[in-house]
Formats: sequence, C-alpha cells, structure tokens
Amino acid sequence: MQLRRFLALALLPAALCVAGLASAQVPKDRGALRLVVGFPAGGSADVLARTIADKLKDELGVPVVVDNRVGAGGTIAADYVKGQPGDGLTVLLGTTHMMVMAQLTTKIVRYDGNRDFKPVARLSSFYESVTVPIGSPANTVAQWLELARGDQKHASYGVPAPGSLPQFIGYQLGELTGTKLLSVPYRGAAPVTQDLLGGQLAAGIIPIADMVQHQGKRVKILAVNGTRRAEQLPDVPTLKELGYPQFDQLEWTGLFVPASTPDATVKQLEAATLKVVTLPDVREALQKMGTQPDAAPGHTLTSSISNDLKTWTPVVKASGFSAD
Repeated sequence: MQLRRFLALALLPAALCVAGLASAQVPKDRGALRLVVGFPAGGSADVLARTIADKLKDELGVPVVVDNRVGAGGTIAADYVKGQPGDGLTVLLGTTHMMVMAQLTTKIVRYDGNRDFKPVARLSSFYESVTVPIGSPANTVAQWLELARGDQKHASYGVPAPGSLPQFIGYQLGELTGTKLLSVPYRGAAPVTQDLLGGQLAAGIIPIADMVQHQGKRVKILAVNGTRRAEQLPDVPTLKELGYPQFDQLEWTGLFVPASTPDATVKQLEAATLKVVTLPDVREALQKMGTQPDAAPGHTLTSSISNDLKTWTPVVKASGFSAD
C-alpha cells in the first residue's frame, strides 16, 4: 500500500507535466486561429499572410483566417493582439515598423515590441532601395548627392510613410555626407512608385519589391541596404559597399503572440511556421513578391528588435521627428 502511494506520488510531477504540455498546445476545439494583419487586403503584408495561412492550417490542424485590422501603420493590429488571450489562437504579423520605428516616432503606441509579445518566428526580410527616375542625370548614389548639394530640386526623396525607416535612411545618409536632403512622406509605396515612374520625384527610398520590375526601364536603382547584394539585383551595390556601414540591417516580418502565451504553445507555432516558410512553393511565392525568404527562430526577432532600437533611436532623436 505504501509502495503504491510512493509510486503514485513519484509519478505525479510527470503526469502534471504531460497534462501541462497538452493544455499548452494550440486548441483544436475553439474555432479558427486568427492571423492578424495591420495592413489592407491585397497589400504585400496581406499577401504574405495569406500565402502561409493555408499551410499553417495543415501543420496545426486548425483553420487559419487572416484578420485585417488596418490603421496607424499596423499599430492598431499590434495593440489589439497585445490584449488578446495567450492561447495560441491570435497571432500577429509584425514588421520592423510596428515593433521598432512606431515606438520611436509616435507617443500613441501603447505597447513594447519585446515586453508585450513573444516572437514566434521570422518569415522574411526585405531591402530598401535608393532609386531615381530613369531620366535623372545621376547613375550613382554619389552623383545623386552631388546633384542634391548643388540644386535643392534634386534633394527631395519620397518615402512610403512618415516616420518609416526609409525616411531615416535618407536623413542619416544626408547627415553622413553633408547633404541637405528633404523627405517627402506618402501614404504607401504605390504613390511613391507612381511619382518616381512619372519623374515627379527626384529620388525615392522604397522597398525593392516595388522597384525591381522597373529597373533599367523607368527607374535606376542606385543602391540597397543590407550586408550583401539583393538576389534580384546582383549588379546593384549595397550602401555598405559604398562606404556606409550604418545601413547593413534589413527590415523584416515575423509572427508574434501575446506575452501571456505559454512557451510550449510558442514552440509549437514556431515549428509549424519554420516548416511552412521553408516549403519550396512558399519560398517561390515570397521571392515573386520581392521579399527574401528568411525563416529563423523567434529568438532572432528579440535580437533584431533590440539591435534596431539601438541603431535607430539616436538617429530619430537627432532628426527631431515626431508624428504626434
């Protein structure tokens, strides 16, 4: 009798551990997993989410639906997910802007990218380009900067949004080279693209996804950020190659869950996501979108957020920018 009781007590922690792991899985009896996207349907973030949603459904054994909660550069979606239960059924598609730049440029952000979320996995990275219209006299970054120093009409550069990373790439490039550059914020990459194609802008700093198809035809991509050249643009140098190592970090997208989510659930989501993003058809779809498939475990996003904050906090402060 005493032996039986001893064995029961000895096995109790293991039983509780197994039960805990089981309860920490994404539940299969409480409806669909919502993949929350802070940008409109049809945009690149939305297309990325829908590309992986079907595959995640197969891996996790639960329906996956894309939930677009649009506004404020994705911060409305992030704030919403922050307040949801940590049961694995609400997942955020997060970006560098949402998790880093928005916190530096506006006071209305009510979340902390590292404190209020647990990262699941990185999905992709993407390059920014320094681009001029095909009719511009500039064929290199140095030539564009020289034109800008000589005539203010060449000094303006379009960016997809106020307070976006491209705005501060331009600001820092100007500071490093003693060039007074003027950012022209738009509402999205599409109108920047149109004005570059039409020659209404002297230059633009914009994701290469919007530019690659026009390279050499209607625009000239002079440089990209990052530590190595973009696969889609092997002949275009990086800013680092040109002597500006400050621009070696790419923007990224990844999945996040509320901070209250159990680690076992995060690991389950991480494993499923990494498997999905490395599938050949998913990689091909991402490449066609102009983004670089860049699957990595969640802890890499924690490092990315910390490194990006360290890099861009002094630049934003020096610029004096505030969206409020």
